[in-house]
Amino acid sequence: MAELPGEIVEAIAISNAKSIGEQPAILANLALSNQILNNNIQQQILVSQQQAMNQITMATLSKCVALITGPDDDTKQADELMTMLGKMFESEKASVKNQAKNSDEAIESEKELLKKAKKLSKAAAKKSKRSKDQ
Repeated sequence: MAELPGEIVEAIAISNAKSIGEQPAILANLALSNQILNNNIQQQILVSQQQAMNQITMATLSKCVALITGPDDDTKQADELMTMLGKMFESEKASVKNQAKNSDEAIESEKELLKKAKKLSKAAAKKSKRSKDQ
């Protein structure tokens, strides 16, 4: 079997060392993109849940207004509906607070992951530079 020339073997070794040196940066970028995608999906879910809750609240409020301003004198039903509406508003208020907290936590997580990715990218660049120097 024919032996490869030394220049080709050296070029293959340098190429392998370079790809190994770049691997942490590639993995860091992959992890960062995955985290960003997950946060985006989470925010879309939160927005859709908030929109659904707003639609329910609007329907309930319109029913309350219709009962209060309607010709019927059924105050018991109107009182029950107003109580239910008050509970729904409190529930939505708590939900919005939780969404804001989750969004803040997601932003902090994204910042931490970005810092880690930058550190890994710098380390990979240093390794790549060292392997080129050698």
